[in-house]
Amino acid sequence: MTPEFEVVDTEVLAEGVFLRFEALTVRSQSGTTVRRDVIRHPGGVAVLPVGDDHVWLIRQYRAALGRHVDEIPAGKLDSADTDAETAGRRELAEELGATAGRWQHLATFSPSPGYTDEVIEIFAAEDLVFGDRRPDGVEEHQATLLSLPIDEALDSIDRGVITDAKTQVALLAWKRRRG
Repeated sequence: MTPEFEVVDTEVLAEGVFLRFEALTVRSQSGTTVRRDVIRHPGGVAVLPVGDDHVWLIRQYRAALGRHVDEIPAGKLDSADTDAETAGRRELAEELGATAGRWQHLATFSPSPGYTDEVIEIFAAEDLVFGDRRPDGVEEHQATLLSLPIDEALDSIDRGVITDAKTQVALLAWKRRRG
């Protein structure tokens, strides 16, 4: 909370499986009150699996967009997770069937701060060892795995093929660190 703004009322409008939709009444320092709709989210993690100048992506159906999306492995934080990296290890195993010998934190970002408190931690996973996938959910069971040269994945951002924000942030952060 900042001294210029104060939440004076919170109304829970709906609760889903892991999201909560709230209406906040916020008062500014000048005394003006406004209503703001907010979606509460437990936070998320995303993993950029890289090796041999390639990145692995998941092509899966996303109901909100009504189409398939190419993205890096990701998921929400669960109550059983001790930290974001633990959640990242789980997501990498579930979605890609891989473990990683090296982990590096790439970024922390808020994908849509105008209406949600979601924060996503992004890691790079290197020295990958592949095993059996453990997909969780119907979309992951029907997902397709892709391996692309990193430069091709970066070009896919410019061409509007990779539109997923966490994937874009991860690829651009990786590229920036590598020069």
